[in-house]
Amino acid sequence: MKVQILVFLINIILINASFLLAFLVRYGVSVPAENFQPYRQNFIVITFIYLLAFFYNRLFKKRFRSHWKLLRCIFLSICEGTFLCISFFYVFRTQFGGFPSSVFVLLLPVSIIVFYAGNTIVLRTFGRIKRKVVIIGQGEPLEILEKSKRVEKQHIDNLSDLLHYDDIDEVVILENINDDKQLNLLTYLLLKLKVNVVFGPAIYAKLLSANMMDENDLQFLATFIGRKSDSEEALMRALDLFGSLAMLIISSPLMAIVAIVIKLTSRGPVFYRQLRVTKDGEEFTLCKFRTMVDGAEKSTGPVWASENDLRVTKIGRFLRDSRIDEIPQLLNVIKGDMSLVGPRPERPHFIKMHKHLRETRLAVKPGLTGFAQIRSYYDLHPKHKIKYDYLYIQRRSFLLNLYILMMTIPVMVSRKGQ
Repeated sequence: MKVQILVFLINIILINASFLLAFLVRYGVSVPAENFQPYRQNFIVITFIYLLAFFYNRLFKKRFRSHWKLLRCIFLSICEGTFLCISFFYVFRTQFGGFPSSVFVLLLPVSIIVFYAGNTIVLRTFGRIKRKVVIIGQGEPLEILEKSKRVEKQHIDNLSDLLHYDDIDEVVILENINDDKQLNLLTYLLLKLKVNVVFGPAIYAKLLSANMMDENDLQFLATFIGRKSDSEEALMRALDLFGSLAMLIISSPLMAIVAIVIKLTSRGPVFYRQLRVTKDGEEFTLCKFRTMVDGAEKSTGPVWASENDLRVTKIGRFLRDSRIDEIPQLLNVIKGDMSLVGPRPERPHFIKMHKHLRETRLAVKPGLTGFAQIRSYYDLHPKHKIKYDYLYIQRRSFLLNLYILMMTIPVMVSRKGQ
């Protein structure tokens, strides 16, 4: 409680220090009196507004599990507090019209830096930036836990002991858990506690051996195995957004040409829309250039495409081999239905038919490309691809996604990908 009070008092100082620094950057040491007067008369109100934003985003809680969580909390608080202050001065603009809007523009980057630096120093001094980890089972702790100084570790032998923990961030499982009751208990507890899960080598080995898994194991692992740290998820999402926007802009002339060619060479719409399944089994509408004759599945129903599928048009064959037909899916990536990298999105019909397409493979968003697409050739049955999907789901990261995207380029050029 004493640390929280200290953080509270320091942030009151930092609020006003940030404003003064923003004025200093804007005007130098000679700040015009008419511009500084509105702040001087209302600094108590301004401080109160920012404190409300801090309380709302829980800046004064006991601890943060990572620097990223702290930065995110400060960023949201500053943005919300600045918006409320701007609204305040706008409402009373006749009285405080002299407050310079340029100060608010400068305030955002200045205050984020000041608050992050100040809070980090205090919280790290008192050990309030740390990750609490519970390790289930006996065995050697993972290297990542050994090397980190800001990790509080506790070992337990029984899953039921998790009932006594209400403030943990991560659970490390070092042993196989085969009892259905234990699996159900662990799933319930982890969902309730909303913690990250790291699986030990024994669990990973079982995961990669698809023939050893039953439905309960798949369902349990799928709930947690795709999760990564907040900062890693943010980086991967940023790569999705900026990468998709850049590729859409660059490929827009090509897309226009392809649309015209499709329309001139075969009957039917330019784009093909189909229901697919994304993370956690949710459905979305996928968009791509049409490569088959219109109504290709009217007589057959849902079937996988084969290597020499007669339903594929001449231009469609080229579009498939070069992956140009996938370009419209960039819109699905921007919407958040897909990622640039991940297992390919499957249709609900095949998800229901094949167990290996469910559960673990749905733990992450599907992608435009992935390990299976850069490592192997076209194959009729997805069982040959599933080991690459499992490997990616365990190791997915910003750098791995970047690598796969770079390796996709030669695959597209050689037209050997799937």
